Amino acid sequence: MKSQDNKALDQMFEDYATTPVPQNKTVGGVGIGMINGGLAFAVPGLITGLELGTALGFEQSLYAFLLGGLILSVLGTVTGLVGMHNRFASCMTMKFVFGRFGANLISLLFVVALLGWYGVNIDLFSDVAQQLSFKLFGSAPSILALEIALGIIITLTTIWGFKLIERVSTLFVPLLALILVYLLMQSFDYQSTTTDPTVATASIGFGEAVSVVVGSFIVSVVLMPDFTRFARTSSDTAISSFLPFLGLSSFVYIVSAFAGLVVHDDDVLQVMLMLGLGGIAFFLLIVSSWVTNVVNLYSAALGLNAMFTRWKEWKIIAVAGVFGTIFASFNLLDRFTDFLFGLSVVFTPVAAIYVVDFFLIRRKRHYQLAELSETSAINLAALFAWVMGITAALLSNHGYISVTGIEACDALLVTVPAYWLLRAYLFKPAQSFQ
Repeated sequence: MKSQDNKALDQMFEDYATTPVPQNKTVGGVGIGMINGGLAFAVPGLITGLELGTALGFEQSLYAFLLGGLILSVLGTVTGLVGMHNRFASCMTMKFVFGRFGANLISLLFVVALLGWYGVNIDLFSDVAQQLSFKLFGSAPSILALEIALGIIITLTTIWGFKLIERVSTLFVPLLALILVYLLMQSFDYQSTTTDPTVATASIGFGEAVSVVVGSFIVSVVLMPDFTRFARTSSDTAISSFLPFLGLSSFVYIVSAFAGLVVHDDDVLQVMLMLGLGGIAFFLLIVSSWVTNVVNLYSAALGLNAMFTRWKEWKIIAVAGVFGTIFASFNLLDRFTDFLFGLSVVFTPVAAIYVVDFFLIRRKRHYQLAELSETSAINLAALFAWVMGITAALLSNHGYISVTGIEACDALLVTVPAYWLLRAYLFKPAQSFQ
């Protein structure tokens, strides 16, 4: 009886972590886009808009938001098409591309990055929630209690799988958008007593600002196959990328930048309180942190599931949730900019490599599970191209080389031809994909 109960539980939580998604389980692009759209409404997104708006002024930051969003949307569509065609999660795709051992290394880095994001969001939520609770109610729980409570809620939500995440995101993203509209209206009504609120003294370069926008969502772009493997068509894949990265995230950045410039402050809590949001700010904080970290934990669990294939996915999610909550105590928020830059440097070349592998090397020939037994332990071409891409980004950041002025884009320009040349001529695949 107990084994039957466990079997039913495993079937309930089956989310095709290591197998292709059946066609009858696919969904439309809007629902998928709303998942990453929920990330845009998280507090880190508001902070990004506030800081860039304060640094560049409204006009220049507007251009940075739109250009960064366009770059992310195009990249997300291309990486998403890999997932749509193959129906595999990104961590499984990497096994075909980087080799069995190489993919485990990349997946482990992704898990660490995602749990880092998880910790950043919980840390930020706990800190701001405590401040807001003191202002509104005169008392507040401890930071540790807030982190544990939120960690439990997020873990339980994630265990119920992709379908629930899609429903939660689809339900709350429009509501969060209305709150941002209200914030915009309050900003227009706010009477500034100083200089033109849309003007600021530039403290960072335009290219650096675009890099920040790209870096804020680069992990989502690389992991797009996790969600577009559920997409019905190529059009749904494009919608699932352009909707959150160019549409919703740009909207959030623009509104928060304008609000910060109006009240002359880049502290998210102070801006919300000064514009009269109060309890609404508390609601926005809770919901956005919940939706964002469910997505982070979901993708982290997929990465772990690819390495530990004998574990049941719901058990892996529970373990990842515990570790993610522990990560919240590392105070990554104090090194947030360095964290974002590190993500863009490490993971942008990864996306370039598996896109080149599928579209140029294999020429859209689908990955098959039967091939895994014949896949080498590590793909040296992928490893070398990855290191070259990271090196290019670092050299660009330090001013030694620069083609576009955007580190992530310079990494792409090096990684794409490097992997294609290495794989096509120096480290040829064992079988032909013609």
